[in-house]
Amino acid sequence: MQRKTKATIVIIVIMGIFGGIFGYFKFTEQVEKPVLEEAIGKTIVVESDGEIIESKTKEEILYPDNLIESKVSEAIHSMSHQKVQSGAQWGHEQITQEKVERLLAVCKMNDYEHNDIYIPILERWSKGDFSNAVEDHNAIWIMQQNGNEDAPGRASRLSTPEEEGYYIKEYFSGNKPDNQNETFGGAQR
Repeated sequence: MQRKTKATIVIIVIMGIFGGIFGYFKFTEQVEKPVLEEAIGKTIVVESDGEIIESKTKEEILYPDNLIESKVSEAIHSMSHQKVQSGAQWGHEQITQEKVERLLAVCKMNDYEHNDIYIPILERWSKGDFSNAVEDHNAIWIMQQNGNEDAPGRASRLSTPEEEGYYIKEYFSGNKPDNQNETFGGAQR
């Protein structure tokens, strides 16, 4: 009888521990998720006693002042995919004026090792000049590949307006194109 009681207590304790862990993850997921979803797409204002403590744009949340350099590189690289054709593409981030300007501001306030690459790219892009997007993409891509120019993913040319429209529709509109496997200039889309 005593043995069954001890076994029952052990099982209840183990179930309690697993239940607590499960509950913790579910609770934190529910608490964190709405904040992030609300943050994306509008200005966040935090108030205490009717006083504005902090106001941040979506871009300031995505790209904070202390953004690590690898995230800057990743963002520029992912945005460049909207403008170029390459054999393989990892990462898709839609180019917006707000994102470009925010990343430029972040680069100027930080002493990144590769600011000599980032700042000229972002300055051109902030003026709507994407004529060097192939070179921009490849400069970041080579840097991310530690100089290995044989790795897959080198951009070969600028996208046509039609290809860019297709890319935007595929990755950012929420409406997938009719033919998701269509290939443009060797790039699987």
